[in-house]
Amino acid sequence: MRHGATDWNGAGRWQGWTDTPLGPLGTEQAGRLARRLLGQDPGRVYASDLQRAVETALIALPGEPLTLDVRLRELHFGRYEGTTTAQVRHDPDYAAWQRDPWTLPAPGGGESLREVAARLSGWAGELPGGTVTAFTHGAAIRALLHGLFGWPALPQPDYVLPFALRLAHTGLTRLTRDSGRWTLLTYNDHAHLEAWAGLDGEGGRVPPEFG
Repeated sequence: MRHGATDWNGAGRWQGWTDTPLGPLGTEQAGRLARRLLGQDPGRVYASDLQRAVETALIALPGEPLTLDVRLRELHFGRYEGTTTAQVRHDPDYAAWQRDPWTLPAPGGGESLREVAARLSGWAGELPGGTVTAFTHGAAIRALLHGLFGWPALPQPDYVLPFALRLAHTGLTRLTRDSGRWTLLTYNDHAHLEAWAGLDGEGGRVPPEFG
């Protein structure tokens, strides 16, 4: 699952490894996710160590033992952490990075999406059998899927990440693993948000990315 929204998401600021908390909207989203998960066995529960993921996990699955793993963190945006898309477009290195953000690290000490996919794949490969629930981040989930299934990471017009698919806050993505082979069952299931009054803009609309 992706974490709930933060105030930075609402402002369109790139978070990456910046440790921002959930905002009021994100807390409401996590509460709706909790009602969605009520009565289900989550198995082992993991989360990124960034507080927006931890807070989502604690609200969505109260009382469940939680294991934090740094490998579940978001893409590190380097010197673009805390900026907006409009701001980074003026950076001379932005266009060069955008030609291939899958293999090129974000300028200023950031990561490539291939590196993100590798650390999440490493985490996933070590998982024991049985059910696992994990709370992580938008770019991280999509990087993992592209890495697992070999999907092409193609630049998208007016979008920093080379992923055609978007991902809602607290959206559920389900996979199974059988003899080392992964199968994607559902992607971005956010039915718990769709019936929410106020999804038309100021109150409940999923805010912009990233992180």
